[in-house]
Amino acid sequence: MTTSTKTLVHLYEVYIRTTPDRLWQALTDSDLTKKYFFGSTLQTDWRVGSPIAHLDPSGKTMLSGEIRALERPRKLAHTFKPTAKDASSAGDPPSLVTYEITPLGEVCKLSVTHEHFAGETETSKGTQVGWPIVLSGLKTLLETNAPLAIEWPGDRSGGGPCSG
Repeated sequence: MTTSTKTLVHLYEVYIRTTPDRLWQALTDSDLTKKYFFGSTLQTDWRVGSPIAHLDPSGKTMLSGEIRALERPRKLAHTFKPTAKDASSAGDPPSLVTYEITPLGEVCKLSVTHEHFAGETETSKGTQVGWPIVLSGLKTLLETNAPLAIEWPGDRSGGGPCSG
């Protein structure tokens, strides 16, 4: 008997008063990501096919993946795999995150599509909570130049703010 798993897709859209270049910088510059993405910095050479990793403040890899698309300043896509050994999602297969930037006058629409090819997993459950926090932090940072200090809701060992 064969079972089929349907891809689970989460789409998030946020409108940010910023330019496409500044938004791109916030998505790709570690000095900025650590202010809104749970204190993480990025490690990559920004080439299609290259590895990408989010490192926590201690330097431990939180997420890893491979860059699949890079069209500055409009589109970035990479696989997404939690790597923390103690995370309940560490055994989940990789998923795919795509960021698309659309300029709309004085604002940009940022669309984030997260495709979970294995359907509902611990990763999909976690990102459904995490993406709104990350995107709210990104919007706040770009519009006010100050990080949004917010704790992860619910039961997460260690907790931790979005800002670093």
